[in-house]
Amino acid sequence: MMKGKKKFGILLLVILLLVLTACSGGRGSSSSGGSSPSPSPTSGASPSAAPSAGSPSPQQTIELRISWWGNADRAKLYDQILDMYEQENPHIKTVREWTSFNDYWPKLATQVAGGNAPDIFSLHVLLYGGEYGSKDILEPLQPYVDRGLIDLDGWDEAVINAGKLNGEFYALPKGVTASSLIVNETMIKNAGLNLPQITTISEFGKYLQELRAKLPKDVYPIIDGSFDDHYIESFVRSKGKSFLASDGKSLGFDKADLVEFWTIWENFRKEGLAVPAQITIENTGQPAENSLFVRERVAIDIKPSNHGKIYSRSLTDREIAILRTPSADGAQFRSGENLQAPSWVINKNSPHKDEAAKLISWFVNDVDAQKIYALENGIPGSSKIREALKPNLHPMDIKAIEHMETISPDVPPTDYRPQGAAEIFTLYKKYLEQLAFGRMSVQQAVDGFFQEAGNVFRS
Repeated sequence: MMKGKKKFGILLLVILLLVLTACSGGRGSSSSGGSSPSPSPTSGASPSAAPSAGSPSPQQTIELRISWWGNADRAKLYDQILDMYEQENPHIKTVREWTSFNDYWPKLATQVAGGNAPDIFSLHVLLYGGEYGSKDILEPLQPYVDRGLIDLDGWDEAVINAGKLNGEFYALPKGVTASSLIVNETMIKNAGLNLPQITTISEFGKYLQELRAKLPKDVYPIIDGSFDDHYIESFVRSKGKSFLASDGKSLGFDKADLVEFWTIWENFRKEGLAVPAQITIENTGQPAENSLFVRERVAIDIKPSNHGKIYSRSLTDREIAILRTPSADGAQFRSGENLQAPSWVINKNSPHKDEAAKLISWFVNDVDAQKIYALENGIPGSSKIREALKPNLHPMDIKAIEHMETISPDVPPTDYRPQGAAEIFTLYKKYLEQLAFGRMSVQQAVDGFFQEAGNVFRS
């Protein structure tokens, strides 16, 4: 009996030793059909974070903050596009920030001042390029083009130039618009005329006189273009000049230029070719659906080309044309349109600038992304994208593209507005109103504007 117990004990000991040996030998080895063993309690890593020998380590998630201006409808477009990018690039997570246009700029200024600006943010180069170009916050983009991270193949040179500050490429345009004549073609044809074929302001004035004779007394050929700050810029730029010097410390044109421009529009008002000053002031700031153009009080408006589509939503049974603005007589350039380019820029202090460059390049060059965006900020800079989108575009978008392709070969480089420009434009409108309401002559208004602007520059 003792012998049997002894044998049984030895057997149990052998079995126990075999089990212990199997358990210790299994750690770190592979076996088909079995569960993976737990890592050592001191490793501090999950099984998925411990790659086997020869396997690449998984990419670390990179978080990119990105901001833009707009409304909730625009935000939905961005969300769709950025969701798509994240699906194609699982290692990227975008943190999205947006607000209205008016609220966007104070918020961005606060972020920049606090060193907390997003990795990628939107910049209206024409209006705010001068301000942010001087804050040492923007990352130059040309090195990323040279390395192939930003693709500009097929892009119009004029659009690329619209993203430059002091000759250096800082901003990648999401789209571009430019001043244009928005024309109610149906109204003009009903009046028995064809669309204008004009190049200079003098030729345009003759056409407006013909149109005036065909329209009812309380309907005007054109809005008062002297009140459009983009058009005075275009006028002096067609002469090879600028509204403001690039340093923001002086005007970029002469008294004679402004006398010429204001005299043209003063005559247009007196002849009934342009809307009277009182009607212009009363309708300033009206939404598009209540504008003089939509109410058919004018046949021609001067607006960025994307307004053609905006107006067409209210004038569904009217044919609308988009034409080039007239230039100054004897001008150096066919016209002086400034390209307005809402753009992507990269924060110079971002820790993820390469990934930021890849994202913004994809945003503006990916056909599927741009189908969603649908010219939300104007005409795409890439001819490839424009051609790919045309079959599915709104008819007014196609006209806007044709307008941009017409003007882009010969416009002078875009002048962004330097810091302090808003104050000078306020003075411009102050003296223009004095003229338009008959309180000053052209020369008095010009002298007053130049004198007060000079005081601002000297202060």
